Amino acid sequence: MMNRLIACVLWLTLFLSISFGQSQRNAPPKQQKQTSFTERLLKFLGISDSPGTLKGPGDEVVSGELWLADLNSLTTHALTSGDGYQSPIFLTGTKEVLSLRRGDVVQIPATGGEGKRLYSKDTILKLVAASSADSGTVLVLLRGEGERHPGVGLLKISTGAITPVPYDANSNQDLQMVEDLTGWSRTYADKRIYVKRQSKQALSGTVEWSDVFLQVGNRPAVDVSQCADVNCGQPSLSADGHWLVFVRSTEE
Repeated sequence: MMNRLIACVLWLTLFLSISFGQSQRNAPPKQQKQTSFTERLLKFLGISDSPGTLKGPGDEVVSGELWLADLNSLTTHALTSGDGYQSPIFLTGTKEVLSLRRGDVVQIPATGGEGKRLYSKDTILKLVAASSADSGTVLVLLRGEGERHPGVGLLKISTGAITPVPYDANSNQDLQMVEDLTGWSRTYADKRIYVKRQSKQALSGTVEWSDVFLQVGNRPAVDVSQCADVNCGQPSLSADGHWLVFVRSTEE
């Protein structure tokens, strides 16, 4: 009796083992998790935190001269003498700057000057940042048609070719990412840069302008653009964190 019971148990164990193995072989392969639009852009930018939107003061600076701030010495100096520049960014690993200027994409050397016009790109609304891995590729925002949201694309600097980066216009997360990219507040590790409105009382009344601020960790924020009565904005940080380029308005 005992031998028959043991035999039945062994047979049942073998049957279940074979059946389980067969079901594992017939099971459909697991699909790899799709990388989201937000994850792809954060990986491209090389940052762990989503950019933040800070509307208002940054939008007041439509265009102007390009200025550099040395974040070690907290000093500033003009990079260009002409105006009309917009949304400057540093090229990866260098102090060279790429900027829009009246519909053109312009590359400005670290030594300054008006730079070299590369090509005309009226469809580009904003240069966001160079790739953290590929210095020849830049993330850009593209002009939407009518009331549509801005498009997102990758600009190849050497050729001017733009590859669209599609996103789901019905996704709140995707739309929030696009909205964040239109703003000027950015977080890089322990550094945060943003545009803030300043004001003071004068004989003529209240004078207001916008400045670029830097906050490192929990330390008090520092006015790094020091524009004093002139609107400044559209900041971008260098890859090494030592330099910041921004637009200083030439409008009175």
